[in-house]
Amino acid sequence: MAKIKILDPQEAIKIAAGEVVERPAHIIKELIENSIDAGATQVTIHTEQAGKKEIHINDNGCGMLQEDAKLCFAHHATSKINKVQDLDSVTTYGFRGEALSSIASVAQVELTTKTKDDKSATHLLLEHGTLVQQSTTSHATGTTLKISNLFEHIPARKKFLKSNDTEWNLIVSIFQAFCLRYDTIHFKLFHDGKLSYNCPPSNNLIQRCAQLWSNNLHDQLIKIKTTTKSNISISGAISKSHYHRYNRNQIFIFVNNRWVKNIELSRAIMKGYQNVLPPKKYPAAFLFIEIDPTLIDINIHPKKEEVKFLHPGIMQKTIQDIITQTLNQTITSTLQEQPSTPATPSITDKSSVDASLLQNPFTSIQEKLSPTGPAYQPTPKQYNQPIKQEFIKQTTTTQTNQSIYEQELFTIIGQFKTTYILIEKDQELFLIDQHAAHERILYEQLKKNFKNVATVQLLFPHVIKLTQEDIKLVIQHHDLFNQHGIAFEQFNDHEIIIQATPVSMQHKAIEEIIHTTLSWIKQHHFVDQQDFFKQLNEQIHAQKACKTACKAGDKLTQEQMQNIVKTLLTIENRFCCPHGRPTMWNLTLKEIEKQFKRDYKSQSKSLDIS
Repeated sequence: MAKIKILDPQEAIKIAAGEVVERPAHIIKELIENSIDAGATQVTIHTEQAGKKEIHINDNGCGMLQEDAKLCFAHHATSKINKVQDLDSVTTYGFRGEALSSIASVAQVELTTKTKDDKSATHLLLEHGTLVQQSTTSHATGTTLKISNLFEHIPARKKFLKSNDTEWNLIVSIFQAFCLRYDTIHFKLFHDGKLSYNCPPSNNLIQRCAQLWSNNLHDQLIKIKTTTKSNISISGAISKSHYHRYNRNQIFIFVNNRWVKNIELSRAIMKGYQNVLPPKKYPAAFLFIEIDPTLIDINIHPKKEEVKFLHPGIMQKTIQDIITQTLNQTITSTLQEQPSTPATPSITDKSSVDASLLQNPFTSIQEKLSPTGPAYQPTPKQYNQPIKQEFIKQTTTTQTNQSIYEQELFTIIGQFKTTYILIEKDQELFLIDQHAAHERILYEQLKKNFKNVATVQLLFPHVIKLTQEDIKLVIQHHDLFNQHGIAFEQFNDHEIIIQATPVSMQHKAIEEIIHTTLSWIKQHHFVDQQDFFKQLNEQIHAQKACKTACKAGDKLTQEQMQNIVKTLLTIENRFCCPHGRPTMWNLTLKEIEKQFKRDYKSQSKSLDIS
């Protein structure tokens, strides 16, 4: 007797339904998508026992004719596509005709629908895929679907449903996603007879976030300026640098109006916040991506929750760059915008600052304005002095050039623990790590002047001991070190002699740079040659910047602090040093008042009166 047989169609569709319907949240997602495709401006969802007992969805969309209402439950019945080629340009949600068919096969379904031209509505009752009742009734234009007793006759599926709290949280996430993408639709969500969310039309993404979460999030969001690059358009909002959460529940990505899950896109968002957030903390991000439908595949997952890009690398890089730029611009504009009340003179924007000051943020203005000026070349002996001593000596007591200073843009309070620069700006307090900030400044300057490294011949060449393996490696990369201003020759099988170094570098720093670079070469010998030299250059730049920058404990003058902050605002990647540590942090007055148990609003009013 043959062992292989064809399943009964009713049983086959129940099995296939598992690809589309795994839990109540998936049903709600499919039905809301149908409501949106129908042009609804109001969608109301009721759930009981997190949708396990009942899901009730009502919309004011276009409704269906009687013949369409009966046909919509047939497998692969759709009005959206005719052939497989149509998938390349599909822009609606439901297009494969699987949702209602799958839902009806695993639950009891009641459908009531009416078009604006019909005098009465069509009412259908289906039990596990079979039509058991058809009638006419009264109903407003639109559609109402009632899903009851999910998986009641399929215990193998029902046992995999999670607790009511877990299933409810999944429903809320899907509801939030639709509210975010369609802020012109009035959404309501009820749970066990109680209204949980009421989101009327807002036409404003940040306001919509306040409806879904709280005004606290509203105050922490930055709107992303719509950016078009490589046929990709991205808009949305992200949280400020000091806002973070313990999970990814406030990260939403939409591609051509569809909420999708894509690990690589999420990683791109996190890379944009790299070294800005504390470890294992996550931002809020709401990104809306518009792209040519032929460059993506949204049909790779039965529930259409995932998306595949033809050029994923371009997409990831674009997202990362947009987030980094938005954060940078926000900090810069916050510090540079004019205050409400003028105060003592301080620094202005980079357009009114002596351009020569950007070369070295710690060179005093007096020196820059002296007759010798930038042409002055110190002797090699000066560069062998500890850099800390140079910083302490670099003070000025003369009048500063009035063209450099105008109305205050922010006030430098001073140093904290001779490590952090404190800045007051309107309603915020900024803390800048002087070493990390100066390190980033020098790193960016080294990158720009890669081929023109200023070097100095040592009066007393420095001998560095290495292993035979390291000697071979350092000789192999002789040209690379030479490009970075480190000139040497082999003395014997275990030693090299340093003959020239970049200016302001000490013997100890040079030795550490060589050892660190050789260690990195050993670890990354398998890297592509072009990438290898690029990363090696970055490694050397980072080491040189670290050893040259001011350190924690260095006492800085007011002018030196001003130059650090001013120059930091003119460079890219200003949020972190080359090694990944953050350069700045900020606290709002609201956050400070909260710690002191003060009423922020009443305090603000009293300040206004005074």
